[in-house]
Amino acid sequence: MNSLSQDIKTLLNLAWPVVISRVGILTLGITDTVMVGRYASEHLAYLGIGMVPSNIFILIMIGLLMGTSVLVSNRFGAKQYDKTGDVLWQALPWGFGIGLIGFLLCYFGEFWLLLTGQDPELAAKGGRISIIAGLSLPLAALHMTTGFFLEGIRNPRPGMVIMIVANIVNIFANYVLVYGLYGLPELGAEGSIWATFIVRCMQVVAIFSYVWLFIDHAKYGLTKPKITWRKGRELRRIGYASGLSMGLENGAFNALVLFAGFLGTAAVAAHVIMINVFAVFFMMGLGFGVATAVSVGNANGAGDLRLVSRWAWLGLSVQSVVMLVAGALMFITAQQAGAFFSNDPAVFNLAAALIAWVSIALVFDTGQSLLAMALRARGDNWAPTFIHFIAYGVVMIPLAYIMIFPLGRGAMGLADGVILGTLVPFVMVIWRYRQLDRRGQLVPTATD
Repeated sequence: MNSLSQDIKTLLNLAWPVVISRVGILTLGITDTVMVGRYASEHLAYLGIGMVPSNIFILIMIGLLMGTSVLVSNRFGAKQYDKTGDVLWQALPWGFGIGLIGFLLCYFGEFWLLLTGQDPELAAKGGRISIIAGLSLPLAALHMTTGFFLEGIRNPRPGMVIMIVANIVNIFANYVLVYGLYGLPELGAEGSIWATFIVRCMQVVAIFSYVWLFIDHAKYGLTKPKITWRKGRELRRIGYASGLSMGLENGAFNALVLFAGFLGTAAVAAHVIMINVFAVFFMMGLGFGVATAVSVGNANGAGDLRLVSRWAWLGLSVQSVVMLVAGALMFITAQQAGAFFSNDPAVFNLAAALIAWVSIALVFDTGQSLLAMALRARGDNWAPTFIHFIAYGVVMIPLAYIMIFPLGRGAMGLADGVILGTLVPFVMVIWRYRQLDRRGQLVPTATD
């Protein structure tokens, strides 16, 4: 019993700064949504549709960089501290290059939106949003990569502090740029995305400064960078599987935004609100997922199969309890949440109905994310990708389309798709992890 309570305490000590940091990522977007939603409902639709290209890419980018977290945590667990910095040096140029590719894709945002059949005016307005959002992607990649490194060495608090400050700056920048204060132009939805760019610049400067000033360069092997394409092979190998997996997941969620676009601007705005509220609660669960994956990665690096199993199921249990409470809170406060984001009755009433219904999916989505990350931390890279292909490509998108259009569920079909599309991977990742546990399978880590 003492061992269990100590493990829970250890997990929570690692999890709570990550929870705040991950929720902080979403509150940046929530600030944008609230400011723009209260400015004008049509601008909220421009924002929601315009962020689709960058939103799809940013999760692919996170996945491509996930090897940083896996390799750093493995090497930290193996007590090869001096090899963790080498992972960071390989990851930074890799991440920046990925961010540049993301910008190029976002530059043609209007083209992609028109290709999906969106209204030309909505696509044009959204296309401008997409270009500005793309500018932030290389900066986001640098910040994320360095944050993964710090989390992998079990030092997540600097990222938490930086995220808190970033949210304060973002509120002020949004207020000034959306509404046009202090002699600046009134930019509406575009102003909120310029505010994001300013915040991204600040985050990169802050986290680089912390690593430069406060991390022991000799201990973590940061003093002599040796950046080569060959040395980053394992980093990329992990990233390809994770990037494809996250691309499938985020692509499916953003396909729902496109489905909403066919239902009108009120449906788009309500869906954006639903996803923002759901994402805040999801990020709380994701914090436990990151803490669990780091702990599994440390155990895998140390070659301890018992702890590889123990940390995963302990993390899932603690997370599920928290998410059941969070889901109930999400259901109870659905009406207030909808009204918080918009003062248009047609929008906030529909948003409230969607929020209440989709709260069912919270335990499923956070649980499947936790175990997918834990699988990768123990070296099982491609199984979660296959599971996500089935869940999102075969289940979520087709069933959501059927619910929305042929079955006439309309906007409520958007929430139906989320529920069904998260239940399937939740069941499948549990089965996969139990399968590996029964086999006693431990994948050797690349620590050399």
